[in-house]
Amino acid sequence: MKREKVINAVKRTYQKILPSQIDYTPEMKEKIKVILNVSEDKVDERFDNHIKYLPLNDMVEMDKSTCIKYDIWGIGWDLVLTEGFHIRHFPLANSENYLEYKFPEPSDNLLSIIKEDAPKFKKDFFILSLQDFTLFERMWCLVGYEDALMGLYYRKKEIDYLLEGITEFNVEMSKKVLRLGLVDGLRTGDDLGSQKEMLVSPEMFKKFFKKRYKKMWEVYKNKKLPIFHHSCGNIFGIIPDLIEIGLDVLTPVQPEAMDPKKLSIEFGKNLSFMGGISTQSTLPFRTPQEVRKEVINRIKVLGRNNGYIISPSHEVTSDCRDENFIMLIKTLEDYKEGLLEL
Repeated sequence: MKREKVINAVKRTYQKILPSQIDYTPEMKEKIKVILNVSEDKVDERFDNHIKYLPLNDMVEMDKSTCIKYDIWGIGWDLVLTEGFHIRHFPLANSENYLEYKFPEPSDNLLSIIKEDAPKFKKDFFILSLQDFTLFERMWCLVGYEDALMGLYYRKKEIDYLLEGITEFNVEMSKKVLRLGLVDGLRTGDDLGSQKEMLVSPEMFKKFFKKRYKKMWEVYKNKKLPIFHHSCGNIFGIIPDLIEIGLDVLTPVQPEAMDPKKLSIEFGKNLSFMGGISTQSTLPFRTPQEVRKEVINRIKVLGRNNGYIISPSHEVTSDCRDENFIMLIKTLEDYKEGLLEL
């Protein structure tokens, strides 16, 4: 049932009750267990979540002395300094020649999480294969953020080499994932927007990224499986391009950066949405009644064309007020019981 409800939202097929999803950081999960008095394995059930995310098993080494874990790309991820993602080691930082970089092999060993977990969840949930930090983010995680942006202008040949290798890796891994017959769709992710505008221009997006996303997404689209794509910030200028190359669901719809009403009016007939309930402003700083009002607004606005998965605008972080989180859950429960006036 949950799987079908997500499929209906992706296809913008009318259903009386829209699906929902509440994602959270590990730190917030510890708070949730106390707030709702639930055990570790019952959190998602308590939320009535509809989606299970299954990533590639790409972490290979943990350095306990520095609290850094390294992935197959050689990128070092911080384990303690931040609630979220923080890169501590860029393998190509200060490199004079990116062309010397050797890409990881798209190995079957990377499928272990999907093989183990998908059969357990497939009956009840919509299964999304995760290939986040997909292209732009993978590139800057390799070379460093500033050097990545500069490289788009001054090291084009080397940047093309990196982006092409990353693309080919993702294409091959997608083919391997699909051969398992266990997933319902793909989520890619690259934060391409700041809160005001694009981090790279729409022209630069077309030049370096558009055709490569298309190539990656086509693997799933050829099997008639949907594409979810995550980008924080304002990416309004490239949404038509994303729709053109096959995007089905845009997430997480950060309301501080893009107006949900404008998104719905301009793109809601060709695109579904997931997110929109502010984790930056409303959940940590507003009142419970404002939380309730915002949830109702997003259902009405983003769900106008039936293409909406009700969700916060990112993983809920531990600065969320307890009473606001309780109201978020209560409002969703009231909605599903038909107690909201929409």
